[in-house]
Amino acid sequence: MQIFHIVSVVVPIAIAVGLPRFVEKKRQPKVEALPLRVILYGACVLFFISWYLPSPLIHGEDTSFVTHFIGGGVFTGLLWLYLKQTLGWSSSWYIEVFSLFALVSALGAINELFELFLVETNISSILLSDTSWDILANTLGAVLIYGVYRLYDSWH
Repeated sequence: MQIFHIVSVVVPIAIAVGLPRFVEKKRQPKVEALPLRVILYGACVLFFISWYLPSPLIHGEDTSFVTHFIGGGVFTGLLWLYLKQTLGWSSSWYIEVFSLFALVSALGAINELFELFLVETNISSILLSDTSWDILANTLGAVLIYGVYRLYDSWH
């Protein structure tokens, strides 16, 4: 499990440092970077924390549901919101939902492929039978963020 401790630190640092350099060059002039960086840094902190939170057993099996809900779904939802706001992108709600679902699905697939690689190369010995629960947790976390975003947006 040592590899997952490394991932819990390296991934959020790489994203927090690298993503603004890539995206903020295209930032809309009227959009302030600092409030958006708070969203990005918050997402990265949640990604880190998610690896160390307990998860309930599902059917007697450890699925890391909370890790995927927070570190997969909530993290991706906040990352999507950071990108959306930084780039000044606006669209209909169904395009937003589709783009968020595409992002959470793509990042979830990358994660599952990484887990498969770790198992097949004997770097880690984790169960791969929880993929469906991982996908559900990732999606629910992203849905939560989108719901909060829409509520906040409707009040302002």
